[in-house]
Amino acid sequence: MSAPPAALQVPVPRRWTARDLWTTRVTTGVLLLAFAVFVLYPLLEIVARSFWKSGAFSWEHYAEFLQEPKLFQTVWNSLVVSSLSTVLTVVLAFGYAYVLTHTHLWGRSFLWMVGLLPLIAPSFVQALGLIFLFGRNGLVTRTLLGLDWNVYGAVGIVLGEVFYCFPHALLVLYTSLSALDASLYEAAQSLGARGWRVFWWVTVPTVRYAVAAASFLVFNLVVTDFGTPVVVGGDYRVLATEIYTQVFGLQRFSMAAVVSVALLVPALASFGLDGYFRRKAAATLTGQSRPYAYSPRGWGRLAAGAFAWGWAAFVLLVYGTLAAASLVRVWGYDWTLTLAHYRLDAVGVREVLLRGLQLSGLAALCGALLSVVVAYVVHRLRPPGARLLYALAVLPAAVPGTVVGLGYLFAFNKPPLVLVGTAGIIVLSYVFRFVTLGTLAASAALQQVDRSVEEAAQSLGASAVRTFVQVVFPLLRVAFFSSAVYIFVRSMVTLSAVIFLIAPGLELPATAVLTLTTDGKLSGAAALSTLLVAVIGLVVAVARVVLRVPVVFR
Repeated sequence: MSAPPAALQVPVPRRWTARDLWTTRVTTGVLLLAFAVFVLYPLLEIVARSFWKSGAFSWEHYAEFLQEPKLFQTVWNSLVVSSLSTVLTVVLAFGYAYVLTHTHLWGRSFLWMVGLLPLIAPSFVQALGLIFLFGRNGLVTRTLLGLDWNVYGAVGIVLGEVFYCFPHALLVLYTSLSALDASLYEAAQSLGARGWRVFWWVTVPTVRYAVAAASFLVFNLVVTDFGTPVVVGGDYRVLATEIYTQVFGLQRFSMAAVVSVALLVPALASFGLDGYFRRKAAATLTGQSRPYAYSPRGWGRLAAGAFAWGWAAFVLLVYGTLAAASLVRVWGYDWTLTLAHYRLDAVGVREVLLRGLQLSGLAALCGALLSVVVAYVVHRLRPPGARLLYALAVLPAAVPGTVVGLGYLFAFNKPPLVLVGTAGIIVLSYVFRFVTLGTLAASAALQQVDRSVEEAAQSLGASAVRTFVQVVFPLLRVAFFSSAVYIFVRSMVTLSAVIFLIAPGLELPATAVLTLTTDGKLSGAAALSTLLVAVIGLVVAVARVVLRVPVVFR
């Protein structure tokens, strides 16, 4: 039988050449080595420090930890504030998301933006705003009410964490509540169910997995957060701040390693449960459902509006108070307006901001590129070791920032890699700390790219590298820019991951705010915080308008 005409012949994708296989294996090996060095090695150093004493394996550090009441009390304190913060945050975020998705309030877009505002601010900024409102010289507690009470301690930590974690829970709950199937409500109403009965028997069971996912997410964020308790915690000790105290206050590095291991246990458990319930929640969403469009009337509508606008007003009050505090001479004593706290050259803020922008920008580009390459290797090339590579890329999201910083201090302050004290170690900590979300975003984007596009490039003789550069990468540009913006924002606001890595001449915006706060220069800290939030907000706005990419934060 004769061959078909050339016009009817379909090119068959060729198999990878020996050179392509060699390139794939080398790339995979380099990626595995990088993650082993900058993710696994620091964690192993911490575990080894916790068990090693006088050159031999020992449980003595753990026995000492359990025998010290103050150290063991930090575990209980962390669990208490994390549990309280989780309950309050999820309840508030659920109510807020329910109002946004089930009522026809005026200004819902504005309410949505205000609800997400804490995403672009460091966790300690909310705590600083609460100090200006409810601290010893607070506007509400001292100036308006003349109270002797202040927000420092467990109450302040819980309030600050609710502010910090609210938008993260809101994103999870809003997605599920906005996808509720109207047919379920129609069936319930046809059986005579109304009001709260429908809510408890239809709404709550439908979104139960999303509520569980949001709960474990918030718990993980609170138990690992360092910024809020270090600013507003006072004498109330939690695990994240105890690590800092053991290193800088007591110089007990082995005990700091033990506390880090203790912090890893609830962090890893909550992260794993969060991922499990997220998958369960995603499985309940289908493209066949019709959105539920019920809106309350009368007193119900009034109560929903009061709740949503009340929370939005409180959020704006905290940030507005922070900005106002940066414009007065001495908060609580001298209300004279001044711009002295914004004298950038006088306090070195200009250099700190520029350094933060440079290091965060470099980390954003490197981290976004690393995310795309890892996703392509894992989901398209699938070489031996791909599953291990993916697991290592996801692992950093479960590790608390203080543990990462301490691990880097232990691992890279001695040969063969002496990196502590350099800008490089800060960039590396940013890249490998925040690479997880970029990898997940690029992986999701790859699922939308038809393999036939790559097969066509292969059939035309393109190598694996050329296929990635000229075909795949342009199709993943949205995921790349989204990951870059995310890594940039998180790098600018993170404190826990770099608090152990800062050296003279390498101070960053987040650490500078902490320094000003601990030195009692609260107005200066407010000015720098306001500038930091403004710069990050501008970057996010430009990314959305100019690059036209969605910006994700979790």
